[in-house]
Parts: sequence; structure tokens; C-alpha cells
Amino acid sequence: MKDSLVNLLFEEFKQECLFEELEQKGIDLTKVSVQIYDIVLDLIGFPKDNTKNYDFNALNGLEHNPKLGKLPDDDLCCRDWLYDKYYDTIQTIEKKQKIEVTDKGLKMIEYNDEELIKSKLNDFVDWLYLEYSNI
Repeated sequence: MKDSLVNLLFEEFKQECLFEELEQKGIDLTKVSVQIYDIVLDLIGFPKDNTKNYDFNALNGLEHNPKLGKLPDDDLCCRDWLYDKYYDTIQTIEKKQKIEVTDKGLKMIEYNDEELIKSKLNDFVDWLYLEYSNI
């Protein structure tokens, strides 16, 4: 199961890299992405994020407005801390460089090291299991 979760997260990583590259060229595909990360969290057993049902202004000391949602209670589940850890993990992955010979000379090409990425994602899945055991 763990290897499957790592492979799913690897697909998420590749999707994000592709979308980032396309975004740099002016193409925005963020609305068509598959939220693989949420699927991984669901498979591990984390509760669904339900923050849209709550009035977060009340958490910040403002008066509760029922139109914005419920008052925060024990059923509130926010996955932000899990997302933050994932993005911190993938930000630490450095691209490798290789030299390619072309008709015009040598060209430096950046690439992602699949073994390194999967190793970091494996450690991250271990962390997710540990965090799940604590809730």
C-alpha cells in the first residue's frame, strides 16, 4: 500500500511540474488538475477538510456571522498542515543537470531524479502515517 501511495504522490509531483512549466509559458491548467494528494490522504484515513462550513472570522476574534458558516467546534477538520508539509517536502527536491550535445553545441538540461523524489515521498508517507496515528 505504501509503495502505491508513493507512486500516487509521484504522479502528483509530475503533474505539478508540468503545470508549473506550462504556467511559465502563459498557460493556466490549475482548474483541470486531479487532486491526487487528497486521494492519498483519504486512503490513509484522514478526515475530509470541512473548513468551508465554518466562519473563520470568529476564530480571528470577529463577531460570528452565521452566513459565513458555523462556529468552529470539535468536528472542524483542516488539512492545511498536511498540505504545507507536502509542499515543504517537494520544495527541497533539487533538479539535476545533464549536458546534451545538440547541432548548435552543448546544452545544459535540468531533470528530476525519480529515485531521489520517490525517496523523499517515501519519507513523507511515513510522516503521514505517523501523523494519522496521532489523531
